[in-house]
Amino acid sequence: MPKIVVTKELDATASAVWKLLANFGDVSWIPVADRVDVDGDGVGMRRLIHGAGDQPVIETLTYLNPERMEVGYSIANNPLPVARFDAVVAVRPTRAGSAISWEVDYEPLGSTDADAQAARDAVEAVYEMMAGWLADVATTRIAD
Repeated sequence: MPKIVVTKELDATASAVWKLLANFGDVSWIPVADRVDVDGDGVGMRRLIHGAGDQPVIETLTYLNPERMEVGYSIANNPLPVARFDAVVAVRPTRAGSAISWEVDYEPLGSTDADAQAARDAVEAVYEMMAGWLADVATTRIAD
């Protein structure tokens, strides 16, 4: 099962980015999320993100470590070409702002090299967008 790490440098502070990620039930920083339903609280909680598709994307909180600024989750009803998807995202301070890294463990839909490449490309593209959204909101909406 493939694993990749997608890391982006952000102009926003680590604490501002972490404030957005730590509140797992709030994805207001994702502009394509029309509505989010939250089921539960803490590790094990689920957020059902309604967007353009017929079915919501279901994300389950699997890990939360505020001291290390890390959060883990699994995704069901994933719109990406993956059969299984688990991620841990970590935020770290840098001199210029912060770095955000997603360590993603996934299984592509299909068994061909093309399927594997399509899954990898999709995961990388989504997290590139998410890093941009986080940086935009963290620098404009969150004050340290």
